[in-house]
Amino acid sequence: MARRLKLVIAYDGTPFAGWQSQSHRNTIQDHIERAFERVLGKPVRIHGAGRTDAGVHALAQCAHADLPNDRLSAASWTKALNALLPPAIRVLRCQYVPNDFTRGFRQKEKIYRYRIWLAPVLPPFECHRAWHTPRPIDFKILKAGSETVCRHS
Repeated sequence: MARRLKLVIAYDGTPFAGWQSQSHRNTIQDHIERAFERVLGKPVRIHGAGRTDAGVHALAQCAHADLPNDRLSAASWTKALNALLPPAIRVLRCQYVPNDFTRGFRQKEKIYRYRIWLAPVLPPFECHRAWHTPRPIDFKILKAGSETVCRHS
């Protein structure tokens, strides 16, 4: 009997072309689907709760996959997938859910965090995680611009 598996995934998106599968096959979705295929011996489509652009990170993105059976426990799926995924992609947890569960349906919120590093030098551990500007920023202009964008989104 087919079973739906919910996954909570974290990733450093720096080396990837975003979430959604593309022809070059270097997306988060592509890597996770290949890991499933290696375990099951057949393709499995994974459905994410939203997409991310190239270079974007996620702390806890929800997704689901419909599996042919529940031969492996949810905890075993977590271990098996992480053993096959690049270190920049981690399945934090898996659980079997009802087959009518839809990723994102129960999503409470989505938080976007944009970081700006205001200093002459950007520490190497902030590379790819913060926008670096060595000069002061006019925060009034930044705030006005963000309010305009939010009103039109």
